[in-house]
Amino acid sequence: MPDAMPKSTSARRQHVLAAVSGMVAVPAVLLPWGGVIEHSRALGLVIGALTLFVALIVMAFAVRYLRADPRGAAFGVTLGLLVGCVLTCVATGSLFVLAAAWVASGRLLARLIGHDTTWPEARAAARRARHAFAVGDSALVAGLLVLGLSTGSAAITPVLAQSATLAGPTGAAAALLLMIAAAARCALPPFAGWLASSMTAPTPVSALMHAGLVNAGGFLLIRFAPLFEAAPLARLAAIAAGLGAALYGLGVMCVRPDIKRSLAGSTVSQMGFMIMSCGLGAYGAALWHIVAHGLFKAWLFLGSGSAIGIGKTPAAPGLTHSIKGCAILVLAGALVLTWAGHMDGALVPLLLALATAMVTLNAGLGTQMPMRSRLAATAILIVLAATQAIGVWLTTVAVGHEGPMVLPGWALDGVLAAFLGGWVWQAQRRSLPRRIYVHLLNAGALACVGAGEPA
Repeated sequence: MPDAMPKSTSARRQHVLAAVSGMVAVPAVLLPWGGVIEHSRALGLVIGALTLFVALIVMAFAVRYLRADPRGAAFGVTLGLLVGCVLTCVATGSLFVLAAAWVASGRLLARLIGHDTTWPEARAAARRARHAFAVGDSALVAGLLVLGLSTGSAAITPVLAQSATLAGPTGAAAALLLMIAAAARCALPPFAGWLASSMTAPTPVSALMHAGLVNAGGFLLIRFAPLFEAAPLARLAAIAAGLGAALYGLGVMCVRPDIKRSLAGSTVSQMGFMIMSCGLGAYGAALWHIVAHGLFKAWLFLGSGSAIGIGKTPAAPGLTHSIKGCAILVLAGALVLTWAGHMDGALVPLLLALATAMVTLNAGLGTQMPMRSRLAATAILIVLAATQAIGVWLTTVAVGHEGPMVLPGWALDGVLAAFLGGWVWQAQRRSLPRRIYVHLLNAGALACVGAGEPA
């Protein structure tokens, strides 16, 4: 037994060194071929800092989680290379380097999903991820080629400077191709299956994937915002795809009994909301959503093992009526803003956040608890609301601007009503038609595979 401890410690050090070396190697090789953070410095720093923070926590967790895995060192190298590719994506100013790092990150992520090569389901999940990424990566490469050939430049900044002058069909085609790439990486329908089936991956991979890597689509849309602002059709596609994904993911989250696939449905819903925010031009809210969702979802996945055997918390008495009342109040406020001519896309996520805060505060104050506890809960909510406001303000400053309106006020009210209606439906726990229920329950299900099936 005394000899086992040094060996285990040595193996952990090897895993950490392998991960760090992979993380450093990719930017060191690729970034010299493109401008290094020569664009949107604040945006790159925010995404880069989030990626590094979550990656370090995940690596520390993985060292113990995979301490008995004979492929732990290979896992560390792959994880480090994946993080290095993500950092390269957010730091480069070259279209070619962005495409190379984006494609490589998808391949590495698929390899991590299929980390257990002896498990047929893991190999099948990895294949599904590779197929989905192949479609999105092809769209990304095609879109970047269109931009590069149309503008005569391989640097992102000059391309974006000329995006407003691109011919209508050319700019719209490039924007729609990038939208497809973002949808595939964010697991929006019809690409949502790869994320749900990826639960075969080790928990550290799920945490890093849901906390950061699926957010790459949001980063792509924010990074190429000038192009999308010149292509209203692509923005409308982002709004429609995001709204549909948000409601679809909500349904999956409600019907799945297992914690990890329920979280996967939640991620699909959140990614849809983020993509929709980008389409509405609320770039600051979308970037803050990336940061907040990434940190929260990493915490949930790393603690998912502790949720085994814990039943669902019963809804607080009167919560459904509280949600109904707050939804009606917020929607009425949005209608007043529309009538006064002050409604815009950036207000949709802020009004939804306001509705959530109102319900949370009402639920906390309505419970049977001592006055001191109520005051403490109220103070915590105020601090969280202030953090939310400051976070949105900082990310808006980081992005630099918000996009122009692409929908009239009444259409924004409709988008808001769709989200609030879905929230009320979830709170009421209404039963779904049998066919829809079965479809959502089987979301991400893999076909039966045999032990002898090739990977």
